[in-house]
Amino acid sequence: MQSAMTHYYNINKMLMTKMGIWPKQHVFVKVALPTILTALIFSIAILEFIKLSEIWKRLAEDCESCIICLLGLGAYIKLFIVVIKNKDLEYLMSLIDYHWRIFTHTLEVEIMHEYALVGRKMTITYSIACYSLAIVFMMMALTPQIMDLIIPLNESRPYIYLFDIDYSFDRDTYFYYVLLHAYVTIILAITTMLITDTSYMMFAHHASSLFAAIGCRLENLTTVMNLKKKSNYHITDIIASSKCEPPNYDETVYRELVLILRKHQMSIEYVGMLESLYSMYSFSMILLHFIVMSLVGVQVINFMSEKTILVRYLAMVIGGFIHLLVLSFPGQEIIDHSSEVFHKAYNMMWYKTSRKTTKLLSILLYRSLEPCVLTAGKIYVLSFQNYASVRTALFFNCRMFMTLQNVISNFKVMQATFSYFTTLTSFQS
Repeated sequence: MQSAMTHYYNINKMLMTKMGIWPKQHVFVKVALPTILTALIFSIAILEFIKLSEIWKRLAEDCESCIICLLGLGAYIKLFIVVIKNKDLEYLMSLIDYHWRIFTHTLEVEIMHEYALVGRKMTITYSIACYSLAIVFMMMALTPQIMDLIIPLNESRPYIYLFDIDYSFDRDTYFYYVLLHAYVTIILAITTMLITDTSYMMFAHHASSLFAAIGCRLENLTTVMNLKKKSNYHITDIIASSKCEPPNYDETVYRELVLILRKHQMSIEYVGMLESLYSMYSFSMILLHFIVMSLVGVQVINFMSEKTILVRYLAMVIGGFIHLLVLSFPGQEIIDHSSEVFHKAYNMMWYKTSRKTTKLLSILLYRSLEPCVLTAGKIYVLSFQNYASVRTALFFNCRMFMTLQNVISNFKVMQATFSYFTTLTSFQS
């Protein structure tokens, strides 16, 4: 990769290298590290599944075990994407490198650098947010020990476990070993999520930069048109690299538009590859997200009066919505930037160009009329509009559960009142 590109994506490379997923690593490392990661995540998931089979039909415990099992399944899906699809990821990276070598116009290079810098900042921000929420979640287990130091009691406070599972031994005796196991699993799971999500954002943000560069070149063609009578030369890639006499103006604009059209087609093909790679992944993540967040909402309602447990589930809620936003934001960016190509091409002074240039421009207009999209399983478009719809649906599920609880509670009150009325009637008789 070029040095500039390597600088912008070095955080993605560092994360993927630590987990043995970077395409250029040795085969042994790419097999050993993901295997260890899988075993550690599986160790928690299988214990939670065993507990779920033992405590079935107890709502609070069932929901907690289901949440952990589903989160473990989500981690496996993310790991599957970056390990099994490693060749596809490598190919997308090679395409990014190729794009940096052919988008050489000054305006294109400037835009791609700007977008790559924004993508780097997004990766850093998302990583900090995820690890911060993970730290909040993990610190809940040490709350009793910290309180014993600050406000000691006559007796030690009871231990809090991040995962309420049966290790087949006394957990209180080996509390710190159990806590270490939970901490390592959480950190590895969060890192796996970061690798997949930041790679997804990196690829999608690069696609947005391609469309932005193409749109800027279209605007630059209009600028050249305005300057044609004020200058004896034309600032184009073709003329700058040519040693012969410059062609006539219409031919120059036509050849420029041919290059732009080829780059636009290349960008569309790149988005198609990105869509095929992440489509089923996005679908599974949206489905799991809907189920997990519904269960977390139930737990928030159940533990409304227990502040310590409530903070843990609220951290899950915030993390869940951030994760859903990360899935939706790149798709919305691609929709916006691919749509801009149509508007910028339409706003050109096409009426001042030759007939064959106008015909070529009509092809670009027709192809960019329908914006490029990223979907979840070809049925759900990743966009802000659908993000808001899912968020509203999750809120409605929680409200519906709360209403159901109130109905059940009212039914019990009515049942008790009817029993009292019957008893009083029997006394009167």
